[in-house]
Amino acid sequence: MTPSNPKVSATAGEKIGLADPRALDILTTEHWSLLSTRALGYQEMFARATIFIAILSGTIVALALVAQATQFSRETLWVALLMIPVDLFIGVSTFVRSVKINVEDARWVTGMNLLRGAYLKIAPDLEPFFIAAHTSDIGVKALHHGSPQHFANLRESLTTTSGTVATLNSVLAGAIAGDISALLGRSIGWSVLVGALVSIVSGAFHVRYAARFRQRHSPADNS
Repeated sequence: MTPSNPKVSATAGEKIGLADPRALDILTTEHWSLLSTRALGYQEMFARATIFIAILSGTIVALALVAQATQFSRETLWVALLMIPVDLFIGVSTFVRSVKINVEDARWVTGMNLLRGAYLKIAPDLEPFFIAAHTSDIGVKALHHGSPQHFANLRESLTTTSGTVATLNSVLAGAIAGDISALLGRSIGWSVLVGALVSIVSGAFHVRYAARFRQRHSPADNS
């Protein structure tokens, strides 16, 4: 067998790069692939959130009808205790999936930033026309995707789909706790206090879960 020529291999390797005429087609294909993946992720998140809110709305209407039919008796509390946990389960699963989609979205944003960097290496004169980031970290930091949760970005997090779902989940958890307290014969004030405390604790758990998940799967940590 004839040994391979290092010079030939090096020459072949040099041709396979950004100077290769096929590079732009490959980069463009990858860019559109990432865009499509991001769109599918957002569609799934919005669909899950819509289903969750629709089910929750139906439960509230059903409980209102039951409360009127039973004159707000203990039967209403028992029916609520059967229905609300189902909504909470759907809400928690929606929240968990939404957090994962957000972190995955951060990875796709990082990938597109890297692709823009490659475009600029092919045509450096186009840099003034790029308003989006072209490094692996700037865009992700701007979106607060994949970054640890701090008070500085808590306001932005609460306005996201996952933050809205987390808020609803916390209210549902508090409603279940207050319902159980009422069934145990506690006063209305005590039941409201228990429900409020459980809602706050549930919100803290949601925030902590999202922060720990982002820390473990942050694109910045994996780059």
